[in-house]
Amino acid sequence: MRRIVLVALMSGLACADAFAQSDVGVSAVGLLSWQPVDRGYVGSPYLSEGIGGIGPGFGVGLDLTTRRGFVVAAEFSTARFEQEQYGRLVGGAFPNDGVPHTTRLRDSLLMGLAGVSTTSGSTRVRALGGVGTTLDSPTIDGEPRDAPKREVDDRLPFVLAAGVDVLHSFNTRAAFVFGMRYAYSDRPENHRYLGIGSHLVRIGAGVRIRIGS
Repeated sequence: MRRIVLVALMSGLACADAFAQSDVGVSAVGLLSWQPVDRGYVGSPYLSEGIGGIGPGFGVGLDLTTRRGFVVAAEFSTARFEQEQYGRLVGGAFPNDGVPHTTRLRDSLLMGLAGVSTTSGSTRVRALGGVGTTLDSPTIDGEPRDAPKREVDDRLPFVLAAGVDVLHSFNTRAAFVFGMRYAYSDRPENHRYLGIGSHLVRIGAGVRIRIGS
């Protein structure tokens, strides 16, 4: 029993020491998000054009890198898109009234990621992958179009994500960070009606600040 307690104590001290010597940081980036339009429903009289393309946004994150180069991170990012659309899938008129409607999409993602990091001099490269969730619904003329609540839903219930970061330190606390993320979001059908695509590519640049000792 004493041996078990001693082993557990030593393991706990080793984990605490490893955590104490880990590199913990917060980051903030400005980004551009590229979201190809889903053209499955685009065409008269249903939908004039889909919403997507390139939109501005920003992201924030918290990450931890161990001495062995293992990385865990939590990230929030968002991008804005706006499009004038008309058609039966937007206005619901039959026959279509031809009146344009303003569709807005604030595509926000919350992701948990893990991966590995390698360092060469003052430059660090991280490869990450993980899962997340979408936080927003599109709006049409200010009214949200929420995903339908169905008893059976065969969509993927989470967002898949992967990416890479390049960090270059310019002092012991701060580093420039350039990153890219790809995410796949299995959209509900009534979001695809608006031309919202499932593939997202986000490229961002900003600053990471190391916290703690």
